[in-house]
Amino acid sequence: MQYFDTPFELLLWGVGAALLVLLAFRIGRTVGRMGANRDIARKEQELFTAQKGFKQLYEQELATIKAANERLTAQGQQMATKVEEYRKKAAGLGGLFSSGGKKADAMYALLLENEALEEALYSQNEKLKQERTDSLKEQMRATGYRRVLMSQLLNDNRIKEYVAEILNDEKMLPSSRDHQQALPPAQPQTTEAAH
Repeated sequence: MQYFDTPFELLLWGVGAALLVLLAFRIGRTVGRMGANRDIARKEQELFTAQKGFKQLYEQELATIKAANERLTAQGQQMATKVEEYRKKAAGLGGLFSSGGKKADAMYALLLENEALEEALYSQNEKLKQERTDSLKEQMRATGYRRVLMSQLLNDNRIKEYVAEILNDEKMLPSSRDHQQALPPAQPQTTEAAH
């Protein structure tokens, strides 16, 4: 057993031990921080991948909704053009019946009925436009809910563990041979069917 001869040696050994403990603490903290940064980067990458998939799904649904909106707008414009053409035709025919009598009264009644139909058509179009707007808003809201739900599901540790277990268990994954067996055999065409 070693004994220290002077208090100065004792002080030097104590300072050396303290420096070693401090150095070990610093190295341990640095290694821990690097490990935590790797875990954070991996989780951010997983979240980014999931968010990218949801963004694509969201953009596809949004494109579908916009296409439907444009199609309905075009139909509404086409109907308005037809109504205007019918009005012009009716106005042109009205000049033929300007002499009065039953024919002129019938023409004016048709024009009044046409205006009533046009007003009903306009109100129906406004109603359909409002319903379409409400439907689009509801679809956007539902898409947002699905996006959040899918994000939560994909970030659930149980789901991740289950997917990892399936990927690690090759017996549960179908092989390329199984895909070929699952497909029905190709039917050769007979010459009678070709005729």
